Amino acid sequence: MFRQLGAALSSELDGYDGNRQQQTPEPESIDPTSTFTAQPEDIDLTEINPLDLFCSSIDTLCGKSIDLIIPHNSGWAERPSWRQNSHLSNDGNGDSREESRQLCRRGIPPSLRCAAWIINVVSAANLTMSKSDCDDYGTLKKVRVLEHGWDLVLKSIFTDPSDLERAEVLDFGVGHDHLINILMKDHGGNIPEKGIQSLTKVLHAARDSLGIEYCLWLPDITCLLLSFMPESYTYATIREMVHEDSSYFLAVSRAQHLAWCKTFADLLKRCFPQTAAVMEQIGALTPLGLDPIMKRFFVPLLKRKHVMRIMDIFTGEGAHAIFRIGTTLCCLSHAHLGESIRQRCDNAATFWEGVRRFAHSKHFDFEIFLSQVYMTKKILGFTRPVFPRPEFVSRIISENEVWAENNLTNISIHEEKKPLGLVEGDVPMTLAKDSLERLSLAKWLPPSLQSTKLDLIYSTSHHGRSLEMFYRCCSSSRHTITLMEVLGTDIVIGMYATHTWKVNPDGYGDGGCFLFRLKPNAECFRFKVGAVVASFGGEGGDDENRATRVQDMGQLMISSESFISMGVGEGGASGLRLNEDLTRGSTSKSLGFDNDELVGPGIEVFDVGLVEVYRFIRDVDNKPVDGDVDPWKGLFE
Repeated sequence: MFRQLGAALSSELDGYDGNRQQQTPEPESIDPTSTFTAQPEDIDLTEINPLDLFCSSIDTLCGKSIDLIIPHNSGWAERPSWRQNSHLSNDGNGDSREESRQLCRRGIPPSLRCAAWIINVVSAANLTMSKSDCDDYGTLKKVRVLEHGWDLVLKSIFTDPSDLERAEVLDFGVGHDHLINILMKDHGGNIPEKGIQSLTKVLHAARDSLGIEYCLWLPDITCLLLSFMPESYTYATIREMVHEDSSYFLAVSRAQHLAWCKTFADLLKRCFPQTAAVMEQIGALTPLGLDPIMKRFFVPLLKRKHVMRIMDIFTGEGAHAIFRIGTTLCCLSHAHLGESIRQRCDNAATFWEGVRRFAHSKHFDFEIFLSQVYMTKKILGFTRPVFPRPEFVSRIISENEVWAENNLTNISIHEEKKPLGLVEGDVPMTLAKDSLERLSLAKWLPPSLQSTKLDLIYSTSHHGRSLEMFYRCCSSSRHTITLMEVLGTDIVIGMYATHTWKVNPDGYGDGGCFLFRLKPNAECFRFKVGAVVASFGGEGGDDENRATRVQDMGQLMISSESFISMGVGEGGASGLRLNEDLTRGSTSKSLGFDNDELVGPGIEVFDVGLVEVYRFIRDVDNKPVDGDVDPWKGLFE
């Protein structure tokens, strides 16, 4: 299968010999003993200084164990080689540097990622630094220095323990919905409390100490670094990434991000014009359309182990590797999806879901994929890479930065919001009729629902007041908005559910749920990981109490034959709760949402007037969002 994809890839290359490309390129040869290894005949093992050993990797993010075995003949050792042409030599030997990069492309052993990643970044950011000085960053010689520097940074930012308790995870422009996915799904599931605290500290240090205000890759990259590094090494690595020329690794402004997105599109058009034409037609080459790569660093697309392999490469080769890997992934995915794109795909989100399914299928071999990424061709007897060299890509980025500055106000990185539409039916709609209120809902909803229309599926004025009818009307809708008026006032409050309402007193739902006040003074209360962490501040060592609170916070939706509720508060209270005949409601501060009383200060119990529940209808084809048929079903089996 992958050889066929390689043939499809080669068919898009201008001037490339298609007959030769039918065969998978041979991996470039590497002498594993020439890089990052120590030769027994050159070293007296009794004289090894323990401080010369590499520091071992540690999973600070999730606390999982790391494989400490270094495979035999892998080209890696427990300490830097004493040879002059060893890993990341900065003595001007280009061949040595290329050998080191090839070694990283083959994969860094997990136990050495902490050392290798920081050495890679330090070397790339400090071209005049000697090889031995670069290697020192990955050995035990630097541990105390980096730890001491980190302690000073923390003391300057969090001068009081309560500062950290109140601190929230910064998103650096990535947006709330992506941040929730980062914290609760995309990095191995729910990140534990300690991991969130470490992430919070490093991100605040990046902003307050390094001056980074905007950087879409930073939350994901910090999570990846913390998966193999302590906080001090993660901070030091990010510091080196923005040392002098940050653009080698990161886009740290909105204009830079726009320039990088345009550069990605330009490179795809140059290297793989057929793929670019298809992606452009469905909106997948716009800054918004490129989010899975240019905003999320492949995390939503690839298996986690493959994202780590990309980090192995990225730490040495910088953003150039992301352009190279990303464009090739688009081409190969387009080749595999083929005619199905035209038949089943009319938007960027569906296309990227197809890419994700392909990258997680049996048809995707990462090693062969990398050989396609770094394949070469012969021109006039000289071997040249298919993808443009870094110098050429840097020129394109520079030109596009001028374009980005001139178009900064004309191009949106975040989709412009407009009010949700309405589906007119036999039952009159009341609580969502005002366009300003529907605009507020659109701003709070996830991107996939922001261009939809509201369709009324339950109203107490038409269906009567009973939970039985409520459940029946909601039974076929996974995502719903429930609105309710506080009787005798003009107050409208509600909740957004990510799962179908049903009898389930054990709790369900996910971090996408939210509570809100629609009027007056529209305000949304989302699930906040920062509030979750802060809620443990006074718990001390009471593990049983901690476990109970974690379980409570996971019960975002609770419903039975006598009530429905969202959010769990102290003493069995709820963020928002309705009784069995939908006539009485209650609201209080909940653990996960950290919400105010929705009705007003000091008002916890209230009488309920009209209650309405809405589902979402796609604007394109007027079909229910929750009635979608999987467009890629059967393609990857």
